[in-house]
Amino acid sequence: MTKTKIAVIVGRFQGPTKGHCKLFQEASKISDRIITLVGSSFRPRSEKNPWLYRERKEFLKNMIMKTGNISSADVSFLPLIDTLYDDDAWRTNVRTAVNLMLRKMGYMPGDVEVILVGHQKDDNSGEFLDPSWFPDWTIKTLEAEVNGLGSVHASDLREALFSDEEIDRDYLMREFGLIETCQLVDWVKNPANAEAVATIKAERAYNKSYRDKYEEVKKLWGHDFPAQCADAVVIQSGHILLVERKNNPGKGNFALPGGHLQNETAEDGCIRELREETRLKVPPRILRNRIRDRRTFDHPERSERGWVRTDAFLIDLEDQDHLEKVKGKKVADVEGADDAARAFWVPISELTPDNMFEDHFDIIQALVPNVPFAYSSVLMAEFA
Repeated sequence: MTKTKIAVIVGRFQGPTKGHCKLFQEASKISDRIITLVGSSFRPRSEKNPWLYRERKEFLKNMIMKTGNISSADVSFLPLIDTLYDDDAWRTNVRTAVNLMLRKMGYMPGDVEVILVGHQKDDNSGEFLDPSWFPDWTIKTLEAEVNGLGSVHASDLREALFSDEEIDRDYLMREFGLIETCQLVDWVKNPANAEAVATIKAERAYNKSYRDKYEEVKKLWGHDFPAQCADAVVIQSGHILLVERKNNPGKGNFALPGGHLQNETAEDGCIRELREETRLKVPPRILRNRIRDRRTFDHPERSERGWVRTDAFLIDLEDQDHLEKVKGKKVADVEGADDAARAFWVPISELTPDNMFEDHFDIIQALVPNVPFAYSSVLMAEFA
């Protein structure tokens, strides 16, 4: 029996370029349907992730519709979440999304040949195209699209769109694609998006200043090195303690209490930052005694500022009768201070990554058992 060929394209599409368009064009030639998984979904706006999932989905649909040689009726979209420290979980999410979409299309797994289509760039962004990641799927690797800068990278496009220089529409159309560029330029110039653009530019300005200062110190030392931080993952009565960031980077995002070390051990820095940012009314001695786990999180891409590593400490506080109640659960009294606009407790069952700073949701998932962000439920909501 001849199997139906289903192409799968995985990408962040921040934002779409002529390189992405090439993927869809080639996929349409070798398959009957295309499933598109949009990565870095459910993340707040930032320099690296300026557009939300629903916006990128519309950009891609518009690109496909106006390209002319791809049937938009044969292309489906689903969000894909990041799992920075767990490749196995990411692969599982990809398979879950594809299998659910196949079921929605009316196919059984044995009825189709899944073809993973992508291009391997010089930045290792196509690592998932290694046959060992999805051994039962066919891998179709394309040569990367090029422009005057080398391989086409969406990061170069974002740099031009959100810099303080006037946008050169003609140049961007030539280097990154006519249809792809025009819709992004229109989005940036749309007054309705002014607040979002201002947020992204402020993030970009802060990150650039941080990186410039880092480069100055790096020249003095003559080698690369990470900034050292510590974060507190405090749980109590089924809740987790978070702060709302007062300043950039991530102004308005929710984060774990923490910050840069100041000539101290990581544990000392964690306790100091925790008490400074939340005014948590628990003595340091008790906080230290309630540390249940410690892990280092040092992925080179965990922070858009540069190479920033952190040691995160899981602090599990006991329930006590005198504590205040949050949604019926007793938790320690807190108050936002220092770099935090506010400090607050959130039920672990209500945690989602869409407003979490940098990789802090990934850290929580790694340290707190059974963080119930149900990816399957999110996907099913897309079908509703």
